Formats: sequence, structure tokens, C-alpha cells
Amino acid sequence: MFDIKKDNWESSYAKGQNFIYYPKEETVKFLNRFIKKKKSLNKYIQLIDSPQKLRGLDFGCGIGRMTILLHEFDIDGYGIDISQNAIVEAKKLSEYFGFNLEGFLQAYDGEKIPFDDNYFDFTISEGVLDSMPFELAKRLIKDIDRVTKKYFFLSLISVESADIFRQVKDKEFFDGEVEVEEEHEKGTIQSLFSRQKIEEFIKDTNFKIKWCELHTVDSCISNYQHGRWYLVLEK
Repeated sequence: MFDIKKDNWESSYAKGQNFIYYPKEETVKFLNRFIKKKKSLNKYIQLIDSPQKLRGLDFGCGIGRMTILLHEFDIDGYGIDISQNAIVEAKKLSEYFGFNLEGFLQAYDGEKIPFDDNYFDFTISEGVLDSMPFELAKRLIKDIDRVTKKYFFLSLISVESADIFRQVKDKEFFDGEVEVEEEHEKGTIQSLFSRQKIEEFIKDTNFKIKWCELHTVDSCISNYQHGRWYLVLEK
């Protein structure tokens, strides 16, 4: 049994932290490049061969903006999260955008994805599998492998972001995990990823890296750097 820090995440969402109201640019790019390319206002070119309407999982959906995005692409998007507070907000947000996603959003136990094998054509996960102990993340990516037929798009915080956390900011290289002491997401776990750690992360799955970019940001005012991996994994 892992400590999934459920109470800490409930507290974070109760404070309105991580309320994402706009689609993440890289998620939109992934959908257009690999899933459904938008051709005009109401037309798409489907890039995955399937006789049925596509299904996608938004793993760690938070307040559901990426789940809503899937429905905007006319995809049956399902969102799961460990925070009930997040799911309540996600249902409100989906209604605001004109979608009734009552049957598409649910809280889950944080360790077992509640869907059948190969239920989804693809899965997305924006900044989730790096927000937990690495050993739990390795277990969950195997479960994502189980429920996903083709693609898995994810983002992970990189070692370039170590300066964000006071416990490790002076270390030359750190790809371990820290418990957040700062007010934002306080008490939660953040796991920093190097390329070697990514290889370790996926080695026991059926996924292979199809596309990978490391995006880094350097502040020109303060001594600040942040990095995030964006990956498309494919079976």
C-alpha cells in the first residue's frame, strides 16, 4: 500500500490550486498529430484506424479541462483522479462548456484504474505520474499499458527543475523524489526525471518512445530554471 497523499491533494484542490481552465498546448498538438487532425471548424481527419468512436483516458484529470478537450474533438473522453474535490469541480466545468460528463468523470483509489483491458485507444496524462512516489508510478504505468491500445501521451518534471524545491536546489544533479515543503501542493510528492529514469520507468511495459522533447525555461530576471519532458509512447 502506497501513501498517495490523497488528503494533501484534496487540500490543494480545495484551495483552488491547479485549476486549469485552458487546454495545454502540447496536449492539443498530440491530438492533432496522432489522434484526430482538425480540418475545419467541424471536420476532423481521424489518424487512428478504428471502426468505432475513439475513446481516450485523461489519467489524473484534475478539474477536467483535458477531458473536455477530448469531447471537443468528438472523442469519448474519460477522466479519473484521486481527488473528489477535483471531480466535483470537473463536472461543473464540463457543464460550463456545454457537456454533460456525469458518466465520464470519477474519483478512483489511486492504485487501480477502473476500466477493462484495452478499453481506450489512447491515454493522456499531464503532470501526474511525476506527482507520486516513483515505485507507484511504475505500477500505474503498467496499468495504463493494460487499458491502452495504442498511444500514451505524458509529461514529466525534469531534473532541470530541482531549484524549485529548497531541499535539493543546491544539488548538481537530482532525479529522486521530494516531499513538497512549499505552499503550492504542500505535502505531496514530486519525482524528478532524467532520460535514464524515463527508460527505467517504461522498461517493463509494452510502450516504446515514439516522440520525446525536453522543454526548458530560463528566467531572464531571476536565477530560475524549469524543465518538463513531453513524450508520446506507442505500442
